[in-house]
Amino acid sequence: MNTTPTTSKGEQAKQQLIAAALAQFGEYGLHATTRDIAAQAGQNIAAITYYFGSKEDLYLACAQWIADFINKNFHPHVQAAEALFAQPEPDKAAIRALIHSACRSMITLLTHDETLNLSKFISREQLSPTRAYQRVHDQVIAPMHSHLTALLAAYTGRDATDTETIIHTHALLGEILAFRLGRETFLLRAGWSQFDEEKTAQIYQVITCHIDLILQGLTHRSPE
Repeated sequence: MNTTPTTSKGEQAKQQLIAAALAQFGEYGLHATTRDIAAQAGQNIAAITYYFGSKEDLYLACAQWIADFINKNFHPHVQAAEALFAQPEPDKAAIRALIHSACRSMITLLTHDETLNLSKFISREQLSPTRAYQRVHDQVIAPMHSHLTALLAAYTGRDATDTETIIHTHALLGEILAFRLGRETFLLRAGWSQFDEEKTAQIYQVITCHIDLILQGLTHRSPE
């Protein structure tokens, strides 16, 4: 990737190219053309080579942008989790509140149209992973997944390294992801045209109920 220092104008051009690339890669994967990306960004096609080196490097830059975006939004939750784990006996009410808070942030992000291209990019990588996914996974997804698993384990008294606990965590996350990956099905079934603040709050209330049922159920159920 080109390491030449960029001016504020150059940084703006890079961000425009990444935004356009996320949209194009989200729709077409690596079959997206640099010509279409540059056109959508309002930039000359040579700008891709200048700022990123190649289409593949631009694809990796998109993955890095996603990793940075997720980290920015969820770093406070990770810090709060680490602070809880540093205590000899983490407070269960605080653990529950943090799980609720992290899930609320995720629901909010996944019901915003602004994150749709990000979701399309990651969905493609989940089904046909490249080294771009590994970058996002290693930097933010794995740490976040691990922290949520540890929170669930600390609350319920289970082993955070046990595969069944990891499955429970992943299933919980799946409930939230369903509102993005199954977006159209849900909107049609609910008779909604889009997600707004009120509808997102309604989804959060239901997910919160499910989280509490899961936490209570696993607390009283002995690991098999």
